[in-house]
Amino acid sequence: MPDYEVVVLDDPGHRQQAAGVAARALRDNPTTLAVSADPFVRFDMLYGTFARSMPHVGDVTGAMRGDCVLAVATTSVPGDCIATMLPAALRVSKPPADDATDMDRFLFMGSVMAANDLPDDHWHVGPVGVEPGFQGRGLGHAVMELLCNRLDDRRGTAWLETDRPENVRFYLSLGFELMSEEPMLGATFWFLRREPR
Repeated sequence: MPDYEVVVLDDPGHRQQAAGVAARALRDNPTTLAVSADPFVRFDMLYGTFARSMPHVGDVTGAMRGDCVLAVATTSVPGDCIATMLPAALRVSKPPADDATDMDRFLFMGSVMAANDLPDDHWHVGPVGVEPGFQGRGLGHAVMELLCNRLDDRRGTAWLETDRPENVRFYLSLGFELMSEEPMLGATFWFLRREPR
C-alpha cells in the first residue's frame, strides 16, 4: 500500500506547493539547462512562471503525504496555454546569439513551445514533476493516470512537450503518441498527443 494519496489539488496552498515541486523537478532538465548555467536562475524562472499560472490552470493532480505535495501534473484548459500566454508578436524565431541573456534564451524556449503548440482544441499538459528525492517510486505515473482519467471523462485531447527521451517512453505508456520533435539550443523537445479513451 503506498504511503501517499493521489488527489485533485483545489486548495490554493497546495497549488503553490505544486509550483515549487514542478520547478525543482524541472530545474535541471536539458532545455532548462540550455537557458541558464545558474541553478538559482533556472529555479526562479520556472517557479515564477508556475506560481503565476498555477491558480488559473485547469486540473492539478497531486501525490500527497499528509499536507505535503510530492508530485504534480497539470493541464491548461483549451484556448489557455503557451500559445495564448506567448502571443505571436512576442515570440522569437531565431536562436539567441552567444551573448544573449538568460531571459532571451527563456523567451526563445517558450517561443519554440508556442510555435509547436497544437492548433486544435486541446488540454495542454504540464508542468509534470516529482519532488527530487521521491522520483522513481511511481508517483509521476500515479498523478498522470488520474489526470488522464479526468481528461477521458471530458473527452479531451491532450498535448504536451518533454525534453527527455525517457519521458517520451513514459508518456507513450500512458497512451500518448509522438507527433514531432524540435531542436532547442542543443537540446530537443518532443511533442506528444493523446486522444481520449
